[in-house]
Amino acid sequence: MDFPWLETCDAHTHAHDDVEHLKEIANLKTNKICLMGTRLEDLDVVSKLATDFQMKVIPCFGFHPWFCHLLSLENEPESKVHYRTILKDIGPKDPSRSNYLEEFIDSLPSPKPFDVWHNKLENLLETHPNSLLGEVGLDKTFRLRDQESKQLSKVQTTMQHQTAILEKQLDLAAKYKRAVSMHCVQSTGAITELLNRRINEREPLPPRICLHSFGGSVDTIKFLTKQTKKKEGVSVDIYFSFSVVINGKYDRLPDLIKAVPEDRLLIETDYHSPFGLDHYMARIIKLVSEAKEWTEATTVEKTRKNFIKFVGKTI
Repeated sequence: MDFPWLETCDAHTHAHDDVEHLKEIANLKTNKICLMGTRLEDLDVVSKLATDFQMKVIPCFGFHPWFCHLLSLENEPESKVHYRTILKDIGPKDPSRSNYLEEFIDSLPSPKPFDVWHNKLENLLETHPNSLLGEVGLDKTFRLRDQESKQLSKVQTTMQHQTAILEKQLDLAAKYKRAVSMHCVQSTGAITELLNRRINEREPLPPRICLHSFGGSVDTIKFLTKQTKKKEGVSVDIYFSFSVVINGKYDRLPDLIKAVPEDRLLIETDYHSPFGLDHYMARIIKLVSEAKEWTEATTVEKTRKNFIKFVGKTI
């Protein structure tokens, strides 16, 4: 590869999931990584790694839609009431499954009170002034895993609850002027509607949002980047990022990359270990270079420039 590794920036990774090899983060060729928290259990891990590897890790704190069912919007939630309200059974309407949702609910831990998880997130954003909000978002297709078998169940978190949890997190990102890395699966319409509503109602928004490993349409990219979304002081710049792990199987990936304005394009690995991260970084740089008809050095240079603007800090 003829690109400068010292300029490479991974806009979205979960390398800390490989808990046995956390020290290997220091040995990455990739210069900067945005390390994404997703749930209460891993936020402190991200925080510690940001302290241990200050020159490498940009910490990102947030609650992923796959885990937001564990979060309540009340300070004293009643467990069964909470889950009955925010979960739905999408399985067949069969009498033999009449107790399926209740049995699933019985296996879940007590939900975290609002003040517990919200205060935790806010404290981490305050403690790390260079941190971002992430990974947060919406996912219309994901099914929760069975607590015992770990297999995907027929239970989903309602979009209403996902949206409510997302908005509470966006409020914090707006308050502290932090960029956001957003998960968006079959939800581009819902997210666009959410942004437009907040803008029209003059509700605060984060300064920048990246739709990571974006799998939507060229038309959505054009719509969201045609102009800065704004109204009377409320605005947000939308970025798009791509990874080999998620987007590599898309035949339309080159068209998606081409559609992103060069000043809104980021690259990422979305990888779950330090081992292999550099490999996936090199591969996405190659794919972007081919799609944009840039040299690999140019891809690294342009995406680094965008990365600096996106995170909002000098790195």
